[in-house]
Amino acid sequence: MSFGEKEMNVVRMRFKLCLVSVLSLLTLMNVPPQAAAEDVVVASVDGRPIHLSDLSFVEEEIYAMIGNIPPQQKGQILMGYAIDRDLAVAAATQAGVGDQDPEVMARMALYRDKAVQEVYISRLLSARVTEEALREAYARDYTARPAVEEVRARHILVKDEETAKTLAAKAKGGADFMKLATENSIGPSKESGGDLGYFTADQMVPSFSEAAFKLQVGDVSEPVQSQFGWHIIKLEDKRAQPIPPYEEVAAEIAEGLFTQAQQEIYQDWRSKANIEMITPEGQ
Repeated sequence: MSFGEKEMNVVRMRFKLCLVSVLSLLTLMNVPPQAAAEDVVVASVDGRPIHLSDLSFVEEEIYAMIGNIPPQQKGQILMGYAIDRDLAVAAATQAGVGDQDPEVMARMALYRDKAVQEVYISRLLSARVTEEALREAYARDYTARPAVEEVRARHILVKDEETAKTLAAKAKGGADFMKLATENSIGPSKESGGDLGYFTADQMVPSFSEAAFKLQVGDVSEPVQSQFGWHIIKLEDKRAQPIPPYEEVAAEIAEGLFTQAQQEIYQDWRSKANIEMITPEGQ
């Protein structure tokens, strides 16, 4: 599957608005996914429609408050927020508070600047973060980088060296390493027979990594000390770290490019502008 314009649009929207909760809300309401592109009406208040795009803007506004809330609950909060806003606007209009109110006009001027900024920045970013740019970043950061070696190992962690020596001797003598780990290890991996999965050298403390990467597959180490205690290590496998498929990391690459491009845009503008910081009198 190629990462085309449709997927790029999804990444752009997620980078700016994070619409997971909105999409979850659509699912709960049995709205077909293709309808999202048509800005469907998702609620009505006294005959006034609330569109999907309204929920998107609400989420952008309150994302900091609801970012870690589960998607279904988040969707309900967004809908409630949009309905409350519609009711408040209707009541305010009836009370005579509208576009020409001086305080409203002052705030609208600020919101206009914010909207202009966001729309223009979004267009600049979309022009920079293209399919070609994504492919180039993937080639540079994944396919063209030197192969990274990783190993899969099991270990037994104990508090003292004597116990470690005893267990190492049993393991080297043919005892079931997984059983030894389950029965003797004080580490959290004991429940899985000491299995640590695959890891690179920089993911473990130096003494542990040095010993593990020197082993051949099937070998058991002598006791190795670290700040956690004494380890006995059995090497299960060695391999070059797999390169993830492009489709699996494209969204992550895109977000990184968006961030980098945005920083470059603002740095360029600042370098060309005459910016003077003014301290108010009495401060």
